[in-house]
Amino acid sequence: MHSDLIGKIEKARHYAQEPQRFTIDSLRATFHGGNHDHTIVLVNENWECDCVACHRHHTCAHIMALQKMLLPMLSEQARADVPLAMNSELISIIEKSRHYAHEPHRVFIQDLRGRFHGSNNDHSLSLTDGNWACDCTTFRLYQTCAHVMALQKILLPMLPAEARRSLSPVAEHEMAGALS
Repeated sequence: MHSDLIGKIEKARHYAQEPQRFTIDSLRATFHGGNHDHTIVLVNENWECDCVACHRHHTCAHIMALQKMLLPMLSEQARADVPLAMNSELISIIEKSRHYAHEPHRVFIQDLRGRFHGSNNDHSLSLTDGNWACDCTTFRLYQTCAHVMALQKILLPMLPAEARRSLSPVAEHEMAGALS
């Protein structure tokens, strides 16, 4: 493997230990709930879910669980709890969110945008339809980088299969050519 890429893999391992380096700006995900799948969106630091509880209370077990799972990567406003008038339905929602928070495999991230605070610079990252993009030089060369590899490790159970790949087929071919 190309020595430059080996260094990026080591850097990614280090970055993966510091999820707070990544700030999520927007997110679209499917949450596999107990009865139905739900679409959850984070835009402009505000959460939305298509479930009945969210329409009724402006939050739900799905949003609360995602807030817990992604806590170090969320802005202060996106972390904020919605003020709630406590009743038996809300107690049930909170209990369900605590259960869901330990099941990241229920979440399927479809779209993600954010900023990675690297050692030298900040970088814009995105995941769309299983394809990563980063504005760093290494990504332009290899279609992967330490920033993407770190997020792959952090978000692994929530990523579609195509987003789990480290190198694109083109980059694998280029790497194989560089090694021969």
